[in-house]
Amino acid sequence: MSVTSLERITVEPETPATSCVIWLHGLGDSGAGFAPIVPIFSLPENHGIRFIFPHAPEQAVTINQG
Repeated sequence: MSVTSLERITVEPETPATSCVIWLHGLGDSGAGFAPIVPIFSLPENHGIRFIFPHAPEQAVTINQG
């Protein structure tokens, strides 16, 4: 079985990571659209949470009866 790693933005905590949030974006966006949200959470400096924002590969889609 072949495993493909998605490109991503990873926000590492200042202390060793003890947990991880993988934030998935919706259609037409990328991980870069959500990475700036981490500071909004106002987490304590020693939170130990790694945030991963993967970029899904682009695919052609038909939406809205298009």
